[in-house]
Amino acid sequence: MNKWLESDRCLVIAHRGASAAAPENTLAAFRLAADLGADAVELDVRRTVDGQLVVIHDASVDRTTDGTGRVAALTLDQLRRFDAGRKFGPPFRGERIPLLSKVFEALGGRLLVDVEVKAAGVEAALLDLIKKMQMVDSVLISSFDAQVVAHVRDLAPEMPAGLLQSAADPYAAVSVRATAYLPEVTALTADVVASCRSHGLRVITWTVRTEEEARQALRVGVDGIIADDPTLIRKMLARLKTSP
Repeated sequence: MNKWLESDRCLVIAHRGASAAAPENTLAAFRLAADLGADAVELDVRRTVDGQLVVIHDASVDRTTDGTGRVAALTLDQLRRFDAGRKFGPPFRGERIPLLSKVFEALGGRLLVDVEVKAAGVEAALLDLIKKMQMVDSVLISSFDAQVVAHVRDLAPEMPAGLLQSAADPYAAVSVRATAYLPEVTALTADVVASCRSHGLRVITWTVRTEEEARQALRVGVDGIIADDPTLIRKMLARLKTSP
């Protein structure tokens, strides 16, 4: 049973880890998210040319590291030579692009891990890793690619899977048997949430960066908020609890 996705409270989900304060998609960002009290982390997974599942958002390493090249054309050994923290600031020099397995080890089931699949074709390997590391009850698989979501549900009906969208169409999630729907916060409305509720879908919105966006998401009753700064959402939730 995935206790996080069955919770009746709004989950605070750190976008690419606590990426407002640490280099995105690094172990430093994920550990900081846990320290800041996040319920979950969101991360991105891609596969190297030698078949390793690594955590990085872009198709290339150029933006987030001091290296160059496409992830899918590089080996794990090549990726490990690149510094993924140096551009963020001196304190993070030496951070590397992590293996997904190392993130699972670091978090150890303490947090929910929202694994976004960036490119189709890794579903079977991803599910094998999740099962091998006994993370089935601690992972949500998500993707903008509806066929990825459908494939995950075919391969592992017990695995929660969510559809990401920028323009809200909850019925697309229903059609691929998703268990969660993840609309961009700019497309989030009370009607979207109501439609999801009628189909038994959990609603997690992204990426919330302002208090007004957080307030709107909480107002319509989402189940989770993905944010660069998890402390922002924690503060908003605390205010709601103490307000008359």
